[in-house]
Amino acid sequence: MLAKIVKVVLGIGCLMIPLAWAEPTLHRAGLSMTAEEALALYGQEQNFEVWRNGRAIGTHQLRFSEENGLLRVDAHMRLHIRALAVFNYHYEYRATEWWQEGRLQRLSVEVNDDGKRESIQAQAEDQGLRVQKAQQQRWLSQDLLTTNHWNPGILEAQEVLNTLTGEASQLAVERLGMKRLQSTQGELEVQKYRLGAELEDTDTWYDAQGRWWGMEFSARDKSRIRVLPKGVEADNG
Repeated sequence: MLAKIVKVVLGIGCLMIPLAWAEPTLHRAGLSMTAEEALALYGQEQNFEVWRNGRAIGTHQLRFSEENGLLRVDAHMRLHIRALAVFNYHYEYRATEWWQEGRLQRLSVEVNDDGKRESIQAQAEDQGLRVQKAQQQRWLSQDLLTTNHWNPGILEAQEVLNTLTGEASQLAVERLGMKRLQSTQGELEVQKYRLGAELEDTDTWYDAQGRWWGMEFSARDKSRIRVLPKGVEADNG
């Protein structure tokens, strides 16, 4: 989701650091994460910054809560890109997900693309997940994770619900090795993965507990985009 947003736009919390690396604890808890498990992994809020060639261009926030027995996840991203005196671009993305036992119950997405507004709504029904975007409606599997990255179960998925298109995007996840991050609390090594297939240019990072630590990709103009927790820096590997 983030990669596609920034590509379209450009066109052109306390950090828990493990002492040693182990493969992310995906098991089925990653897929069926409860509100209690999500809060234990992330806390109530995680804040990220979006960088382009070393310059901050926006923020991304994830919030986790329990609502009527469901896991609620709120994602909010803002981008502001300015070039000289002729280009002043604003983008805002808001998504709210409601989960129960690893299955998406409801999704609401609102996008303000520099004044152009779009929305996606999804609702679980007996036949599956009914997804509505503008005048188009489609049915998808209720077992799909979303492209908001917080659930490490995405690393075992073959397709995900793209929260910008309202369609299913294919994956072919590949493990690439270790990525070194640096924060005020010290150095952290996380595992780097490439999502592949329809998200082929998206590299994403998870620690041994399955916690998401950000992502990196190339924009259309070949600039490098990184999404990192606030106060964290990454090597160039």
